[in-house]
Amino acid sequence: MDELSGNADDVRGIKAEVTNSEIGVGDADRSDESDRSHADAEGETADGVPDADSPTAETDANHDVPDEPGGSGGAGAHTNRDQPATRPGAILGGPFLPGALARRFALTAKIRKVCHPGDSPPEPRYTPSRRLAEFVRCRDLTCRFPGCSEPATTADIDHTIAWPIGPTCASNLKCLCRRHHLLKTFWGGPNGWRDRQLPDGTIIWTSPRGRTYTTEPGSKLLFPSLCVPTGPVAITDAARTAAASETNPGLTMPRRKQTRARDRARRIADDRRLNEAGAELLDPGVRVARVTPHPSL
Repeated sequence: MDELSGNADDVRGIKAEVTNSEIGVGDADRSDESDRSHADAEGETADGVPDADSPTAETDANHDVPDEPGGSGGAGAHTNRDQPATRPGAILGGPFLPGALARRFALTAKIRKVCHPGDSPPEPRYTPSRRLAEFVRCRDLTCRFPGCSEPATTADIDHTIAWPIGPTCASNLKCLCRRHHLLKTFWGGPNGWRDRQLPDGTIIWTSPRGRTYTTEPGSKLLFPSLCVPTGPVAITDAARTAAASETNPGLTMPRRKQTRARDRARRIADDRRLNEAGAELLDPGVRVARVTPHPSL
């Protein structure tokens, strides 16, 4: 499978161009089932985590070409820019693309292979490498909480078994949007939400009421080669039980004095004031244009 990256202008152009040519996949029964699962899960979290903005992320126009049935790794992906493409493409967090349109955008895109890690050993650090993070995002495609469709491009990468007990490997990593990442962190443990991850990326969630929800990677239908099981998590049963029973004593949900948007606007305004003061010191004759933040910020 290939990942094609572009800038924000590319993203806007792609979304505008595919408005009238977007193709959908899936059937009504699966959609209805997903809606019901989402409604049930949201009911479980009604008293849970307050709204939180997604983390800032680099804007990428990620176009993935679905694997051929039975393919493995990225070998089946269409990589020849001079030959017509017949298979559709997909934009992470966006619509699907007809093959001809995907090929058109590939002509000027930066192509980077998404490699399956196989049985590679865990990485010796908390933050996954770029290569591993890209694989996890392309495998999951969306947040892995039941019914959530937030794109993986703006999601956090979560350790299913908390670090350092749980290793940094594909079988222990998944995408969670900021809201559901906070939910798991501050409402986990024996009396909260619990999750278990299988080597193929399947996540089995258990709610505080004892209900179970199973979510599969979004790439299972589009890019099945990404769901080939990766190396299992190698920890003892005792360590796994200890991690699952951890209740985070003394850990409480942080309370913000202002929203993330207001906090960011304040930091930008402070930086501008420092820059203006520095410019006036260097050249007192320079008049710096003053920018007043919008009242809503």
